[in-house]
Amino acid sequence: MKRGWFAIAVAVLTTLGCAGVQVSQDYDPATDFVSLSTFAWATPTQEKTGDPRIDNPLQDTRIRRSVERTLSGKGYRLVTLSKPTFRVRYQYVLRQRINTSGSSGGVGFGVGVGSFGRRGGIAIGTGTGSAVDTYDEASLVIDVIADGSDRMLWRGTGTHRYKAYDDPATATADIDRLVENILAQFPPETK
Repeated sequence: MKRGWFAIAVAVLTTLGCAGVQVSQDYDPATDFVSLSTFAWATPTQEKTGDPRIDNPLQDTRIRRSVERTLSGKGYRLVTLSKPTFRVRYQYVLRQRINTSGSSGGVGFGVGVGSFGRRGGIAIGTGTGSAVDTYDEASLVIDVIADGSDRMLWRGTGTHRYKAYDDPATATADIDRLVENILAQFPPETK
């Protein structure tokens, strides 16, 4: 019985930990993912975008370390001097999103009486509206490409609401969680 509760608790905590992150993948079904064993970065740094929130060398280091750690945990080995079996690149993209949450309405009713009972009135009022929320959505796209070409083997994407951080440890933990959620799909379970 205790094991059942433990399994439920782990499932709930895992779900809560992934809350707000949507992941997806796409891949070439002709790829022999079993033959992949070593990797290297396709580029030394992320391409500049002109957005200082993205063009951040500290963020680049966080993402790269997290990808390296996660892939190494899956048995892939990072190589720098020998030829890798695949290369990795990433893109971090921000888009502004607008979220409107339905319409809301209300009705008011009032009755009033003037001085000495001479004047009176009835009022009815209505109102409608909708809530508008503007926010930035961040997408981290991780590509696995064939060494020596630009042939895409696998792409994983994680999307969540962007937030700025005051604490590097929190930023690192959130990037780690995002990368782990994306790479949990790699290698894909081919049919």
